[in-house]
Amino acid sequence: MASGETTTVRIRRPDSERLQVLAQRRHTSVIEVVHNAIDALERQDFLRGLASDYERLRSEPERWEHYVHEREEWDSFA
Repeated sequence: MASGETTTVRIRRPDSERLQVLAQRRHTSVIEVVHNAIDALERQDFLRGLASDYERLRSEPERWEHYVHEREEWDSFA
């Protein structure tokens, strides 16, 4: 990577040590562990938002029924 594509992030020493242990266990680099952690947090946020959207939709019976009917129509094409 070119130096223009990176930055430095300061973290507490115990967290740095934890990252190093995780990287060793996974036979990978610390930066790969950080990338994977960021990806996991983004997926978690996405899924929480999705769950919240479904919960809001379920709270409105008429809209939920419309959604279920539309989903069943699409499923019939599979």
